[in-house]
Amino acid sequence: MITQEFERQDGNSELWGQIFGPGGHPALTKMHRTYRWIPSPPRCRLCRVPFKSVGGWIMGKRGKSPCRRNPYYCSACDVFLENFPGGAEVEMSILYVDIRNSVKAAYESPTSAVAKRVNAFLQIATDIITRNDGFIMAFYGDCVVACWPPGFVGPDHAAKAVAAARSLSVAFDAESHIPAGTGVTSGPTYICTVAAGAGTFRDVSIFGHTVNLAARLASAAPGGRALVSTDVEGTDAGAANSYKLKGIDSPVTAVEI
Repeated sequence: MITQEFERQDGNSELWGQIFGPGGHPALTKMHRTYRWIPSPPRCRLCRVPFKSVGGWIMGKRGKSPCRRNPYYCSACDVFLENFPGGAEVEMSILYVDIRNSVKAAYESPTSAVAKRVNAFLQIATDIITRNDGFIMAFYGDCVVACWPPGFVGPDHAAKAVAAARSLSVAFDAESHIPAGTGVTSGPTYICTVAAGAGTFRDVSIFGHTVNLAARLASAAPGGRALVSTDVEGTDAGAANSYKLKGIDSPVTAVEI
């Protein structure tokens, strides 16, 4: 049996800290200001160059079309991942959103209906997250993981993550045909390249307690609700409750929205 072993990449910490941390890297910040006015989404996760419409066609002619190896990045930024693998710990906000009762729904419904339901969920969740400046990091079956690095989205990353959570709660409320729970937290997160053992695939991922906590909050959130930990800036601590979460040693204080 052939297995692929993924390893976290270290190194180039200062560069990665500049890119994803407060203030952002000067060269990328300049690109963000330029490309934001050129239509249209979807865009490269790193430099935000557009992939669609006239802007996408022009940038494609300049070598910034979607990378065939990973369409979330443009071909130019993919070269960056190859040349400067590494990572850094950055304070950012993390969001998980997860469909409720998916096992029961899969048991009771035809597989085609399950696939249609999950695809609708992924599309709606992606639209809400990206409208609020979030970056989709992963799809895990019927779960979406997103982050808000301050170097890309600004110092109000927590407020944007909470705004996305509120919209997700409305879109996937308990009475909808796709009820989902959301978890949000902020804290130090290691963002880095990950590579397959054979070196044939490289992507950006996030690691650490902050990521795990957001996942556990999402699992504990009722359908159509979000649990936001009180370490998220601006959270109303007066409405907080204590939650015992699987795999987390100490109770976590969070606000339900």
